[in-house]
Amino acid sequence: MTKKSLIIFCLSLGFSLQLSAQNPLSKAEAIRLVMENNFDIRLSENDIKIAENNTSILNTGYLPTLNGTAGITYNSESISAVFRSGDPTDINGAKSDNRTANLNLNYVLFDGFNRKYNLERNKENLNIAQLNAKATLETTLFNLFNAYYDVARNQLQVESLKETLEISKERLVRTNYGFEYGRSTRLDVSNAEVDINNDSINYLNAVQTLGNAKRNLNLVLANSIDDDYDVDTTLLFQNNLQRETLEEALKTGNVQLALARSGILISEYDEQINKARFLPTLSLNGSYNYRLGNNNPASFLISSTTRGVSYGANLSWNLFDGGASQTAIRNTRVSRDSQELLLAQTTEQISLNFENAWADYENRAFNVRAQMNNLKTNELNFERTKEQFKLGRVTSIDFRTAQSNLLNARISLIQARYDAKLAELTLFQLIGKIQEANF
Repeated sequence: MTKKSLIIFCLSLGFSLQLSAQNPLSKAEAIRLVMENNFDIRLSENDIKIAENNTSILNTGYLPTLNGTAGITYNSESISAVFRSGDPTDINGAKSDNRTANLNLNYVLFDGFNRKYNLERNKENLNIAQLNAKATLETTLFNLFNAYYDVARNQLQVESLKETLEISKERLVRTNYGFEYGRSTRLDVSNAEVDINNDSINYLNAVQTLGNAKRNLNLVLANSIDDDYDVDTTLLFQNNLQRETLEEALKTGNVQLALARSGILISEYDEQINKARFLPTLSLNGSYNYRLGNNNPASFLISSTTRGVSYGANLSWNLFDGGASQTAIRNTRVSRDSQELLLAQTTEQISLNFENAWADYENRAFNVRAQMNNLKTNELNFERTKEQFKLGRVTSIDFRTAQSNLLNARISLIQARYDAKLAELTLFQLIGKIQEANF
């Protein structure tokens, strides 16, 4: 073995020892971390809280209003006065004060249904906030498993390359023995050394790529966890997916379609709110008033106190506002037309996305089956070639070819299986049920 190949072998051994000491990161743990730490999910949760506050009874206008006021006024005056008896008086710094307190209660009995449609609008805004949160969750979960499966795929590739490297080491040892006993040539030994060097480089590159994939996963998790971990490489596929069933679920479960429908409802409520401006407003009001006045010495009364209640009703009607209400109604009708066009456009786009996703899913599933058959053929071919190589009936080049074909078949199957899984998750994301998919 050359010095260069020995160095690479030692490096690869070190990496293999490092990988063997890693801790598992389960799919459930990854979901927990992303649900706790992902910024987009946390922001969408805050949007829901705001929308919930807006639908509270405290924000509907159905409750009465109660205002309280109180005040005190001090006066200091210079007074010159003549009483009815004809006696004059001059007072410097005559002091007086006036103290008041009032409670005013107002309740709107009718406001042209403005409160009703504002409440319905706020409820629909809450529904939109929840839909946006669902869309954020679906996108985040898809990005999470895209990154998670990338780690898993690279992890399996590292294992395959490691096994290939071990086979190459075994081949080099056997070739060296063959050279010593005259069954192999120096060229065979050199070829084996070159192959082990290439396999070592490929292995180290794969380990580096795996490290990059883990750091990308950490970014999605929004959590600075150590890179020294393994992931679960098992895949659970959903069996017997039916196109017709998925298409029916698409109509009711797709978030973008639901958001477009909510946009139409918001426009309808806006129109009703603007129409309410043409109707009168009737309100009841009542008040309790208290007044205490301490008069100056020139006054007939030293002090006076009044207290009492008052109540009544107010009717207001905006008979003409210069055409502003009519303009607002026209604009809301145009807005509704735009929302209906947006729904039609979204429906067409989602249908196209589904067609592409279904075609991709079928192609990926077929590719997995083809690659599985290809792997079985290459495994059988390699085992036969390996036995023939031990008996000296095939050349080192033939052995290397069978070995390379086996490695390529394994990596192709690994890639095909994870591509198929992502294609399946894309379908579930489109129909709004990615949380129900098998991970």
